[in-house]
Formats: sequence, structure tokens, C-alpha cells
Amino acid sequence: MKFMYLKLMVIIALICTSQGCVKDLDTLPLDKNIYTSNVAFDTPEAYLQVLAKLYAGFAVSGQQGPAGQADISGIDEGFGQYLRGFWYHQELTTDEAVIGWNDQTIKNFHNQNWTASDGFTYAFYSRVFYQVAACNEYLRQTTDSKLDERGVSGTLRSDITKYRAEARFLRALSYWHALDIFRNVPFATENDPVGSFVAPQYDATKLFNFIEAELLDIEDKVSAPRGNQYGRADQAAVWTLLSKLYLNAEVYLGQKKYDQSLLYAEKVLNAGFTLEPEYGNLFLADNHNSKEIIFPINFDGVQTRTWGGMTFIIRAGIGGSMDPAFSGVAGGWGGSRTTKQLIEKVSCGSYRNRCRI
Repeated sequence: MKFMYLKLMVIIALICTSQGCVKDLDTLPLDKNIYTSNVAFDTPEAYLQVLAKLYAGFAVSGQQGPAGQADISGIDEGFGQYLRGFWYHQELTTDEAVIGWNDQTIKNFHNQNWTASDGFTYAFYSRVFYQVAACNEYLRQTTDSKLDERGVSGTLRSDITKYRAEARFLRALSYWHALDIFRNVPFATENDPVGSFVAPQYDATKLFNFIEAELLDIEDKVSAPRGNQYGRADQAAVWTLLSKLYLNAEVYLGQKKYDQSLLYAEKVLNAGFTLEPEYGNLFLADNHNSKEIIFPINFDGVQTRTWGGMTFIIRAGIGGSMDPAFSGVAGGWGGSRTTKQLIEKVSCGSYRNRCRI
């Protein structure tokens, strides 16, 4: 992304004894380099900058890139990156992909014997709820009362209305990942307190209903399809997530909602999106010109670097006699591949074309 990232900080007030307090009850950070919400939104540009951090949470894992100043301490910034963790859980648990490394418990995904204490699962779970917490804080800081306090008005205030809708979409997206992968999870919104608060657990039905209601409410509050800055959510992204949510409703709720899924899928198709004739073009640096991509996670070799994301997906799949230069990288990691049984079921034409089963 081409706009700045600000680190969202959650300040936890500590009750200290008379011997342990510094300057009595002064709770402001002693480190002048730490920004709290009191000053983070002092400039008009900050509202877009912090929104950029919400989007960046899907791409990078800290403030430095590809590692350093991590958002979440104690978690490797490679496998702890959002997209990489999502890929692990969605692909390594199927017949589509395996990975040849001996990293910790990575093979448990393919063997179908992972547990709740698995480090990879813990990392992705933490990343999902870091995103939820960041979105909640952004929404707390952009309420009408907060904007009134800061004297925000005019065009900026109108823009913030759209920013809030985008933040709600990003939160709904992470909650959908939580629903799809973990099912019953803690639930909190911007209306809940920060600090000493135990979030209630939502079951699949409650979480499904929340995600659905959020998406339906913001459908007309975000930009029209392809009408937003590349990498930011628009109506097509909202419709796509609704379609996916309804498509799996029978699993989540025991109720078939295929008609609703089709309705929103057709909205996307009618918005001018088409499949790329050259599949490889989807992975090029100028894929912002693609008419197929609905909601991308933006990466950049200079400004937005990570050991996860597309760096992982491309490099981990290169090994053996494969030429890394063909994929635009300097070297491969010899990790991910598929099973021979899947290859036997696949019919491919040119490597430039999509294969079919």
C-alpha cells in the first residue's frame, strides 16, 4: 500500500501500589515515541493512515518488514503472517497441498491430527483476533462523539463514514475466518470495554447472524464496484463475502441458503468482473489492471515485505529442477507441493491455462 501505517496501541491501565507508582496517577506513557489515541488522530491524514494499518494487517506482521517490531509478540512473523496462516488451514488440511518441511507440527494438518495447542493454529487464531481488536479500536475512535470532540467536519467527516464501513467489512472478514475455521469463538465489538473484560463466546448461529447483518448494513455504504482505491473494499467485496457466507450456511447453521449465495454471486458477475485469459497475469506486479481480482491483499517488494503472503506461496512452491526466474524470484524454498493422486485426476493444457479436474 502507498499510504503510511500507524501502529494501533492498546493502553492497559495498571493499578499500582504507592511504592510502585511514578508521578502519582499519571497514566500517560513515559516513552514519547508511544502514540496513544489521544494524539494518534491529531491530524486529518491519520484516519486514512490508521485505516491503512487495518488493511496492512492482512499483509504484514509488524512495523518493519519482513520482520521486526512485530504486532504480536512471541509468534514467528513468517508462519504467523495472516495470509500464510489462512493458507495453511485451508489448503494443508485438504488433498490439494502438502508441505515437505519438518517445521514443528506442520505435518499434522495433512495427517488430520492437529490439536488446539498447535503452534500454527495458535498463531493464526491470534492474528485473526488481533485484526478484530484493531478494527474495534478504529471504530471506537471514529464515532460521532469522538469526531465532535476533535472538530472533524466537512469532506473528512463524510470520508470517515466510508472508512468506518470498510473497517466493519474487514472485521466481518476476520470473523468469517474465525467462523469457518474455529466455529465457536469469543466475540467483541467497539461497544465493549477495553481492558478487564471477558468476551462472551458466540456459537456459529450468533456469529453468522452478526456477519450477515454487518455486511447487509454496509452494502450501500462502501464504494461502488471497482470504485475504490485498489486494495480497498467495495460493494463487490461485500457481495463476494456474503455469497461465501451463504454458500456454507448449511455447514454453519444446518440451513440451505444457496439462493442467496447465487443472488450475490450474480451481483459480482454483473459488476463487470471477468476471468483473466492468462492465469499467470493474476500474479504479476501490475495485476491492479486485472478484471478478475475482486479484493486483493496488497504486497510490494520494497514497501510491504513479508515472509508470508505471496512471498511464501510463490517461493515455497519452487523446488527441484524448477527455474525460480520463471516465477520472478531469485530462489525457491522447496516446500509446498501436491499429492500424486491429485495430479492423476487433473487434465491440463498449456501451463498458461487453468487446469480442470
